Amino acid sequence: MSDTQLSGFKLHPLFINEDGEEVDYVLLPAYDGSVYDVSEGQYLNNDQGGIAFEVDKLSSIAGSKPASGINNMFNISNAEQLAQNRGEGWHITNMRADSANQMLFMAEYGSPNGQVSLELGICYIDAVVNKNCSSITGSTASLGNNSGAATSTINEINGTYTTYSEVGKRAISYRGMENPWGNMWHMVGGTLLYGNKNYQGGVPYICTDYNYNTTLSDNYESIGFQLPVSESYISAFGYGNPKYDWVYMPIECSSTANNILPIGDCLWTINNLDGTHIILNGGHNAFKEKDGLFCYAGDINGTQYGRSYGAKLMFIPTKNSIYTNNIASWHAQIGG
Repeated sequence: MSDTQLSGFKLHPLFINEDGEEVDYVLLPAYDGSVYDVSEGQYLNNDQGGIAFEVDKLSSIAGSKPASGINNMFNISNAEQLAQNRGEGWHITNMRADSANQMLFMAEYGSPNGQVSLELGICYIDAVVNKNCSSITGSTASLGNNSGAATSTINEINGTYTTYSEVGKRAISYRGMENPWGNMWHMVGGTLLYGNKNYQGGVPYICTDYNYNTTLSDNYESIGFQLPVSESYISAFGYGNPKYDWVYMPIECSSTANNILPIGDCLWTINNLDGTHIILNGGHNAFKEKDGLFCYAGDINGTQYGRSYGAKLMFIPTKNSIYTNNIASWHAQIGG
């Protein structure tokens, strides 16, 4: 990593916009994604259902219940539609966003194990069958863009609100991004896992643009290796296609790995995958020490939805007057 361009260094792909241009900033999610009901002018409690995917909007706001598929078809395609309903440049978070945060976290803390380096996150709240057990967003708001933990966090399950202050049940924030792991799985946009019964847990493919799909097409490229077949702790990351050397995905899980070393996070895949699945990241409220920045699951397809599958919102700017004015404003605030 470098503040200036150096020989042998390259720009992280998160900072290439939809027009193929380098941009100076992107906007990443402050909170787990919730849904704004346009017709009612309010944020939905997802347990009540009622998402109109053609008009409602994925949001990142404090004081809201994260959306899931408990009473709606909140699958990855519909989540992306809710993000795009906000306008040009809005999407659900993708592997580029996850990778950038993973790299920054490891550089800052000297470890891939976020639960040890920062705190457990919301991972010790027991799951209730057929209920969205996520906690309300915003309890880390007072931290601003600093990393740390909330003093307390409000959990909601089926209309019952409980305030927790203990480690494992309170929200954490990494650089202003609440729940970088735990609370809710987030569906990773533009990443597909393909198998034909011969690729163990499947081969990950990355979308080369922002035209996401749930089946492989010409705008998806292989990262060059297959995931292991496992429901266990990760012991090694893989390296295949040099174009995707920024992707941190597991190539090995073994009995020598655990919740401390070498990564501390888990993988869920299907034995000899036959078909195309999506990728989930982060874990949820009941996975305990298995959650983390590198916790992945590839065991659901693109049409599936459920009580623990959510999504997060991001914005990739185009180079217009708003973009230019934002940069000028920020330069003024930081003194040049």
